[in-house]
Amino acid sequence: MALLKLSSFVVAVSVVIYVYTVKNSQKLHVPFGGHFHPDFKDVVDKFRKNLNTGVEVGASLSIFHEGEPVVDIWGGFADVTTKRPWTENTLSIIFSTTKGVTALVVALFVERGWLDYKKPVAYYWPEFGNNGKEEITVELLLSHQGGLSITNGTFPIQWIVDDPEKVYKFLERQTPYWKPGTGYAYHSITYGLFVDSLLTKADPKHRRVDQIFKDEIGDKFGIELYHGLPNNLYYRMARHEPMSLYSILWKAMSSLDFEPLRIIYRLFDAESIFMKGARSGTDRLPSDISFNNPEYNKIPQSSMNGYSNARNLAKLFGIIANGGKTDKGILLSEKAIKVLEEPLTFGKSVDGLLNEQFGRGVMVMTENGQLIGFGHPGYGGQIAYADTKRRTGFGYVTSRLKELRTVVFYPEVKEYRETYYKCLQKYLENKRKGKL
Repeated sequence: MALLKLSSFVVAVSVVIYVYTVKNSQKLHVPFGGHFHPDFKDVVDKFRKNLNTGVEVGASLSIFHEGEPVVDIWGGFADVTTKRPWTENTLSIIFSTTKGVTALVVALFVERGWLDYKKPVAYYWPEFGNNGKEEITVELLLSHQGGLSITNGTFPIQWIVDDPEKVYKFLERQTPYWKPGTGYAYHSITYGLFVDSLLTKADPKHRRVDQIFKDEIGDKFGIELYHGLPNNLYYRMARHEPMSLYSILWKAMSSLDFEPLRIIYRLFDAESIFMKGARSGTDRLPSDISFNNPEYNKIPQSSMNGYSNARNLAKLFGIIANGGKTDKGILLSEKAIKVLEEPLTFGKSVDGLLNEQFGRGVMVMTENGQLIGFGHPGYGGQIAYADTKRRTGFGYVTSRLKELRTVVFYPEVKEYRETYYKCLQKYLENKRKGKL
């Protein structure tokens, strides 16, 4: 009885302290910074509103038009626990958006004659050509049609840095899960393992993907983006915050949006192609917050382990959207960019999860049958894409992940995009009238 009374007293005191703390705590100022053209103020207002209401916790948003930034903003917290503010130079993991960045590296190799989309991967990597992989072309591999989303076993991710020869041998032993070229399914983990290895094999200097990007694009065009984050830059990284099952369920039920529930159902089906693919390639990470481990962050893997911010992503894809030419040289020719706009997949994926158009390492994005652009989304809301029709490069990253979805544009990002295009009409009209 005495223990029950003591427990009741402790609970009561705890409730009083909690209520007092909540009522008397001051609401923290939400950090915000950036630059923008006045004609795009509506985009900025929506972003700031989402920051102030907690829809955005920490994020950056940037849009380049005709090679110039018209929106470059950031806000919230890079670390919610310590209230470290998100700043102009904060970097964040961009997950699968890295795939789209690496697709540009492949396109550059094709332009230089180091790769050919139509040739078999085995032409550049002879040991790859066995166990049913002989006819897999470079473009089949890039468009998730190679049947290699599922691997027989896994290996420690540290091998990518410590012993790449073991990685090559592991990949060479694999057998396609379905006949290559007969369908597609998202190679969520294995895309980077195969494509990064192919780039190293085809590169005259046999550089790793992180060094290739740095040498050929990053340093040359002033793009700060890392395939694997160097340890000395870890202090600039936003702390990754995974989604909780509770928040996913709450959002789904409160909005009557059952897309996340459909995905969760797939997660419980251990024998589905989706789940087998998610457990393929490298060994499973110890926990959901392993993306905050600098020893993992430093490992280059184009499927998911890229680091940047919205400004650099928008600048990169803005160069592509503007014809590939800059005052520092040509990144890609217009012919090469046109090839990236071509879809190679149509209809449902073999696992029934997706209905997307994949091109040569990028998603080809359409709406109502019209081309929006090409690029790649990333887990939890990240995205970067090039809209060549409107000469626009768009980038968005966040460390607090959104709900589970298979769509390209998450609700907030879709809102920013649609608002931008409305503002763009006013901007172009003012430009025609000589007001700018």
